[in-house]
Amino acid sequence: MPKELKDNSRIVKALKEGDQSAFEFVYKAYCCPLRAYAFKILQDKESACEVVQDIFMAVWLNRKTLDENKSLRCYLLRAVHNNSLRLLQLEEARRMREDKAMWELNQVDGESSEIMHRVRRLMHSIERLPERSRKVLRMSYWEEKKNAVIAEELSISIRTVETILYKAKKKLRGEIDKISFF
Repeated sequence: MPKELKDNSRIVKALKEGDQSAFEFVYKAYCCPLRAYAFKILQDKESACEVVQDIFMAVWLNRKTLDENKSLRCYLLRAVHNNSLRLLQLEEARRMREDKAMWELNQVDGESSEIMHRVRRLMHSIERLPERSRKVLRMSYWEEKKNAVIAEELSISIRTVETILYKAKKKLRGEIDKISFF
């Protein structure tokens, strides 16, 4: 058996047994190359970091299901590839929904063009929020998910969800005051 496969098998076995030093070794060995690969696909540093962080979280949480006979490196690369493409698809779907909403707003009479301008500015303000804040806002307000569900899906605490929402709304309130809808 080639040395690489023996090492892979030993590392995966240690991971399955919950060995944190094995996890740290894998993280240190693969984190930077995986981020670079995700960045190559996503062209966004923050999103690339988030994808890789999610992959490592999933590896640790699902470590018992890892296959000692398969390359961990290939598994990680495939996971980053798939999650990056999934994120791009979600972003494209979100953009399409926003474009549709903007198109529908454009169909409204000319007297509401001021409101459309304000809505565009608000959407732009939302876009400028950090990715995680946008994600939590979207899940809370557009998808109408409860904080506990959001926390579970993102593997963060409910308090963190509340803090992210509070800070995002505070930032947007300042923008809304500048826009002054009514």
